[in-house]
Amino acid sequence: MRYLTIFLFLLTVEIQPIVAQPIGSWQEHLPYNQAIGVAAVNNQVFAATPYSLFSVHTEDQSILRYNTITGLAETGVQLIYSHASGQLLIAYRNSNIDLLKPDGVKNINALRLKPINGDKTIYHVYGETGRCLLSTGFAIVELKLTNHEIGDTWVVGNGGEYTKVNAVTADNRYYYAATAEGLKRALRTGFNLADYRNWENVSGTSGLPPGPVQKLVNADGNLLVNTGSSLYRLRAGVFEKVYEDDFSWNSLDYAAGKFYLSQQSGAEARIRVLDTTFRVVSVISGNRLADPRQVVEAGSSLWVADARNGLLEIDDLQISQVTPKAPVAIGSGGLIAGKREWWAATGDALSQYIAGTWTNYSGADQSLPEGFMGIGPIAMDKSGVLWAGSMGDGLLKKEKEQFEILKSPLLSPAFNDPDAYKVGGLATDQDNNLWVSNDGAELGLVVRTATGSFHRFRVPFFYPRFSLSALLVDDAAQKWIISPGGNGLFCFNHGAGFENTGDDQWKYYRAGTGNGNLPSNNVLSVVKDAFGFIWVGTDNGIGIIQCVEEVFSSGGCEAVLPVVQTDNFAGYLFKGEAVQAMAVDGANRKWIGTRNGVWLISEGGEKTLLRFNESNSPLPDNDVRAIAIDPADGTVIFSTAKGICTYKSDATEGGNTNTNVLVYPNPVPPAYSGQIAIRGLVSNALVKITEMNGRLVYQGRALGGQAIWNGLDINGKKISTGVYLVLVSDESRKEQVVTKIVFIQR
Repeated sequence: MRYLTIFLFLLTVEIQPIVAQPIGSWQEHLPYNQAIGVAAVNNQVFAATPYSLFSVHTEDQSILRYNTITGLAETGVQLIYSHASGQLLIAYRNSNIDLLKPDGVKNINALRLKPINGDKTIYHVYGETGRCLLSTGFAIVELKLTNHEIGDTWVVGNGGEYTKVNAVTADNRYYYAATAEGLKRALRTGFNLADYRNWENVSGTSGLPPGPVQKLVNADGNLLVNTGSSLYRLRAGVFEKVYEDDFSWNSLDYAAGKFYLSQQSGAEARIRVLDTTFRVVSVISGNRLADPRQVVEAGSSLWVADARNGLLEIDDLQISQVTPKAPVAIGSGGLIAGKREWWAATGDALSQYIAGTWTNYSGADQSLPEGFMGIGPIAMDKSGVLWAGSMGDGLLKKEKEQFEILKSPLLSPAFNDPDAYKVGGLATDQDNNLWVSNDGAELGLVVRTATGSFHRFRVPFFYPRFSLSALLVDDAAQKWIISPGGNGLFCFNHGAGFENTGDDQWKYYRAGTGNGNLPSNNVLSVVKDAFGFIWVGTDNGIGIIQCVEEVFSSGGCEAVLPVVQTDNFAGYLFKGEAVQAMAVDGANRKWIGTRNGVWLISEGGEKTLLRFNESNSPLPDNDVRAIAIDPADGTVIFSTAKGICTYKSDATEGGNTNTNVLVYPNPVPPAYSGQIAIRGLVSNALVKITEMNGRLVYQGRALGGQAIWNGLDINGKKISTGVYLVLVSDESRKEQVVTKIVFIQR
């Protein structure tokens, strides 16, 4: 009867469907403003970046993203090419190939796997019926589109040697290859084009100068050859120079009777438009055009791949940027996550993720103060002020939308560079004081109090170049500071106050018993877990400092090197691995980032729960450099050498009370087979799910502040359509809450 009363009360509460990234799913957050190629397929314009690609519908401007999560094989795109059959060829930097077709993606990895001692990079694609000719760093390679196989290889270098082929085209009589040795040609009807002796070098004859040829264009049957900054046309067997300028040429494109020269000269960028008489009819420049790489016509517009500003649409000489909201670059420094708000240092910019979208702040668009570049560590204090350090330009304070750069007198210049104010690490304490590693300065540790005053501290040990980087504050208000480059780890206790240095205490942690017992002197990362233990990541595994409160006692406190069992072998935790990044989730489990991927390990490190790398997940790169966790929903953010991505984990940060308890998805739709999440719980809550008559369906514990359930009853059977109660309580039974889940199975 008790449950029935609860049910009648709950029926007055409207269930709101909750849209969220499903547990166990991935999402990419890759840069899209570095467009290196563009191609048109039907009514879509595709733009390639070094990391992935996206498309824009020419009619409604809708954007689709393509990446490893949506089926692509790689993240390192080299070029894209639109074949007349409606297929998009995607060539990767490692010579892997994807064909994007209306019915999905077909991967062709034969060239990548081909055992060749040469440059297999694909530099250009020439399409014919049923096949493509790939210009590579060693030869011309045939790709058969009908059976998705690699066919013949045409080695065109002198003496049968490998040579770089920049481009291939053809007219009615010849195939032409632009190579590092000059312009080669062979009869289309010739025998055995794989034999270099069937290719003749025409550079240095018939008016074409000797030397490398960069680009080729077949303009309605007329062969155009680019060498250096000159353009030659083949007419009646003779090459005549038809155009020349002093800019460097990024690309030469032809469409509908016009030539488009994407050019660069220092900071100046332009697209020169030539007619078929090679007269300049217009010049496109300024207004977002910064580094044009390729031009294509689609719809009524020109579309430009710009390596700084992404995909540009030019309509009546008006330039607009059509690029997905994303970080401006790959993560290069700090990465932090609050409740549904993330910040990443991305080169010379700060990238903020909030409410499902990215906003970038940089000096390039004047949203950051001029001269603040090379952003490294970042931190946010309790009042919501964002702090960001740079590699030489001081400390940035962002309060609301106001920015301020702080240098002297708060910071000191590097001892060997009086103009460089370097910040290696940032952390805030319980009193909202900001602690700064003033890298390169003799007084290397600085505290800026919540009232704006500051104090400097000298590290009383010898450490080369006064190098300091990441730091954290533990539960005893002690500061742990990494000295990079193999100098170990410092611990500092300022005693009763900042002004009195007489009670300051310092401890130097290095490798070896009696010295701190770290696995290595080369410390790469440090993190505090829920027990208050300090985990130290080095280039040779992990050490754990468990007796933090005894660091400065007479007995001292050394790191423990956990021994774990892996298969039939026991060894130190992550021995031999460079532990570059660590983060602790709501269940006190540890996410460990290395150059060989990322691990999720149990709270004591004795068990591996998950492992992700490029081969078994959408992780963009095995080189994981930073990890942060959103405490609100358990999203784990990975910053890798090829961009940022996220994984929706099953643990969130628990609270002291059950607050805003949410169930998602709710209602549970028919045929749903994913995990059901119940979040907003007290830490490690006991969760029971029952039918309306009180019969127990499921019982388990929350991971931090979130419980997950697979929708099966205690016998492993899928439950029926209906309303189910969720009963939550803490260990003391003082914190209790009831909500409900609706299942729709048909």
